[in-house]
Amino acid sequence: MRYRRFLGVDVSEVGLGAWTIGSDLYGKIDEETARRIVKKAVDLGINIFDTADMYGRGKSEELLGEWLEGYDVHVTTKVGYDFYGREKPQRNFDAEYLERAVAMSYRRLRRRPLLVQAHNPGIGDVERAYAALRGLRGTYFDHLGVALGPEVNVYEEGLAALGVGYESIMLVFNILEQEPGHTLIGLANILGRGIMVRVPHASEVLTDRFTPEFPPHDHRSLRPREWLLRARRLVENGVKPLAGELGYTLGQYALKFILSFPVSTVLVTVLSPEELEEYAAASDGKALPEHHVRELVALYLSHRADLR
Repeated sequence: MRYRRFLGVDVSEVGLGAWTIGSDLYGKIDEETARRIVKKAVDLGINIFDTADMYGRGKSEELLGEWLEGYDVHVTTKVGYDFYGREKPQRNFDAEYLERAVAMSYRRLRRRPLLVQAHNPGIGDVERAYAALRGLRGTYFDHLGVALGPEVNVYEEGLAALGVGYESIMLVFNILEQEPGHTLIGLANILGRGIMVRVPHASEVLTDRFTPEFPPHDHRSLRPREWLLRARRLVENGVKPLAGELGYTLGQYALKFILSFPVSTVLVTVLSPEELEEYAAASDGKALPEHHVRELVALYLSHRADLR
């Protein structure tokens, strides 16, 4: 495992996204499998774990807090969806609620997280969330960032977040979804901000585990089936042969592409320790050939309209 600098510490190039830990938002696994995934991550040298208070209504944070206690690793989390006493979580960036939320996350995680992120604030909430949370740094968390999404107004929200002063941004960036991520990554680097990348495999389209069908409660079901099939055809014809040239699995190759850019870490979400081991192997210190990166950028640009 290789490491990059992020918010003053060294973090693994591949981090673990905890959607599957205590939550069924991304497939469903039992608690023992989740525990083995977290243990495998530590064994592989992964030292950054990202979760959110709403994952499993606090369960994801609780399990990470228990299983990572005593380990020299970094945990990041997200707040902004009020699930307390509600059947369906609702976005809430009121100062009083956010202070309560970060205090609860602090207790569940059994540590002060490296980073708390405002979770999917709309353009009108980017500055409000920052104003509410910035004074809590050093008490409940060390650094303040923003997780951008859902994918509607990400460019404008990203610009606003960088302008306000968030220390890091989390965004979608992958072979099939290169903008606005590419532009925001460039701006964040100029400003010296951290960049966490999520959804590196575009809902399994960029893996050997592709399926166009997901249960209704699974976050990946938000992708239109037609988009998944159209994107997969492009991957089969234009991406998979390139991965084969270098001896990488499709999932590893997708990560290698992202790591060719100046990002801080790439978060993967997995359903087994074996899947995590496959993806972690992408952090091998070998850069993708420049002509591969150019070809993948050209592929995206030529098919950009079809991928919207």
